[in-house]
Amino acid sequence: MAVADPPQTVRYCLSLATVPASVPEARRGVRTELAARGMDADHPLTDTVLLVVSELVTNAVRHAAPRSPRTTLQLDFCAGELTIRVHDRHPHCPRPPEVPHQDGSGGWGLSLVHELAALAGGGTETVADEDGGGKTMLVRLPLEP
Repeated sequence: MAVADPPQTVRYCLSLATVPASVPEARRGVRTELAARGMDADHPLTDTVLLVVSELVTNAVRHAAPRSPRTTLQLDFCAGELTIRVHDRHPHCPRPPEVPHQDGSGGWGLSLVHELAALAGGGTETVADEDGGGKTMLVRLPLEP
């Protein structure tokens, strides 16, 4: 009996300074990587992926920068699934709020990420670092309908 090779993971990783200029840098890098994988601007997931990346990197910039001078963005393409990971070294593991911030400063980003993932048939997860000093925000999206 032939043994099948395990699915290959193709990984794109980008280390970013946790500063506002990193948000468009992340979008440009991800857009280029998606295009290299055949996911051009017309692909049904491209806008979702770019918006998720923008929201997660923006959250790292806004909330983690004082404790995390660098943020890591990683895309894993494996067996019909794309996993987006954004890691920082701030210990707080956020949850989407039920209502936006009363001062109008935001509060819908994580809710939007969760909703976009669900609409695409995927899901989200927050994973704390083993040492408790950081976390990874994960978004899994199916690449095939």
